Amino acid sequence: MQRAICSSCGAEGPLSETLVLEEKPLCRSCAERCAQEAEAAGRSTRFIRLRDSTICSKCNTDYGSTHLELIGGVPFCANCSQGLYSRPFPAWLKSSLTGLLIVLAVALWRGAPFFRAGRHLVVALRAMDRHDYRTAAGHFAEVVKVKPTEQKVVLSGAKADLLTGDLSGAQQFLKMRQNYEADNLFEEVNGMWKRATDALDKEVEAGKLVESHQDEKAARLMHEASAEYPESQEMAEAALMLDAGLAFVHKDYDTFLRLSQDTLKNAPDDPNAMGAVASALACKYVVTGNAVFRDQAEEMLARAQTLAERNAESKASFAEYAERIRYRIDKRDIIDKDEYDRRFRQKGAQR
Repeated sequence: MQRAICSSCGAEGPLSETLVLEEKPLCRSCAERCAQEAEAAGRSTRFIRLRDSTICSKCNTDYGSTHLELIGGVPFCANCSQGLYSRPFPAWLKSSLTGLLIVLAVALWRGAPFFRAGRHLVVALRAMDRHDYRTAAGHFAEVVKVKPTEQKVVLSGAKADLLTGDLSGAQQFLKMRQNYEADNLFEEVNGMWKRATDALDKEVEAGKLVESHQDEKAARLMHEASAEYPESQEMAEAALMLDAGLAFVHKDYDTFLRLSQDTLKNAPDDPNAMGAVASALACKYVVTGNAVFRDQAEEMLARAQTLAERNAESKASFAEYAERIRYRIDKRDIIDKDEYDRRFRQKGAQR
């Protein structure tokens, strides 16, 4: 145990019971007297308690003149210091930590789609800055899965789709919000949407004209639609196919073949485009008798059949036109679909 001498009365006592006032050690009785005098004079006092480094602050064991290790400024003996470092976590703390980890894991699992969408959004916006709208549209297709509502995201996604000719994709984005604030991006996308939907209306009307056998009017209207919305490859191909159909009606089979081949270049995996080329080649065979055109027509039909196996709609379409083209080759007789249906198909068959 360490001892100290009171600077006021000179009494000696344990260091742990000694107080310090203005750097002077005081015994307990002198410290109380000084505190009373200061209170009477209206002064405040601040005492500092001295700590004996030879006495363990936990078990109070006196180690004589041996100074103990200070941990956090407090003396601890060897036995008590081990307990400080090896003290186990309370059970309630372990349970709480386990619960928090489970909640975190669930949150990360549920939030994974949003993290992925965030990454795709960054890439998409960078592609938009480069005017690489096709790449942007591909990444925005992943963003739309988390149903964004922020106006810039929604309008940027719609813009990318509109500039790649994807009206349905643009519509998916635009229906994410009910109301929009008027800004430059909104005005731009709104103008593009109006232009695209006007062109779509013309495309629908052109289809009706085809059904009523007004082929020339249909072709003109389809070209107007394609010119109004040039971003749509489908509209451009439809206009080309209507031109090819007009060439067939006018018995201009060279033009019919050329336009059908142009259509196939734009859509190399479309069985209907291959069927159109086969039809034109069959016409060339009929009028020239050149077997090369016949062989090429049959080759194109075989390739179209392979592609048409992908879905039921393509298979049904192939079955319809393949029958007519094979008749044209076998009989060397060029007739249109209406005449073929009238001669060989049941009344009321789909036209």
